[in-house]
Amino acid sequence: MKKLIKPFLTVFVLFILSGCATSDLSYKNDNIHLRINDASLQVHGVTLQEKHDNFSTLFLTQRLLRLDDGSMAVFEDARTDMQFQFDQTTPRSIKIIFDAKSVLRVHYNTFIYAFQVILKDNRVLNVLVAQGYNQELQMLYGMSTEKMNDMLKELGQDAKPAFYKNVIDLSSEPSPYVSRWTVQKVHLAPLVVPVPRFGRL
Repeated sequence: MKKLIKPFLTVFVLFILSGCATSDLSYKNDNIHLRINDASLQVHGVTLQEKHDNFSTLFLTQRLLRLDDGSMAVFEDARTDMQFQFDQTTPRSIKIIFDAKSVLRVHYNTFIYAFQVILKDNRVLNVLVAQGYNQELQMLYGMSTEKMNDMLKELGQDAKPAFYKNVIDLSSEPSPYVSRWTVQKVHLAPLVVPVPRFGRL
């Protein structure tokens, strides 16, 4: 009985904390919305292309955006089926999704991460990630280091500037979708696992 109570309490505490989360990363009405606690900002970005993938346990929407400064960024929204959840910690999930050599955390506050992702070819990608719930993951990537630093600063975050300045520019990529979602990763890495029985309603 004690073995069952401890995992249940852990899930319950995480659920309560997630419910109190006031951070958000979303895209709607041609705007990227980023909120951390009481601070928020909007970045205008027009959708150039939209893609949808269904991995049976995970549903993915990818949008290629053109920002007002002419640069491009990709917004991705991944959501699991109600009977499944993300299995990995957020940095580990990002490492798997991008086939990364390493993931450097630039900043973290209330379920919002800023990463510099080092790919296997040693190129660097800037990524903002929101994961306040274990069944959702949103990320925005491809912005310049200056842009990412400015966004965090505008939100009042006392964040150290990201180290690498020479980062991937999506406009010069063969494909702007740098993430590498596959059936093997979703099910065998695994990124997604069944929700524990004690966590189901």
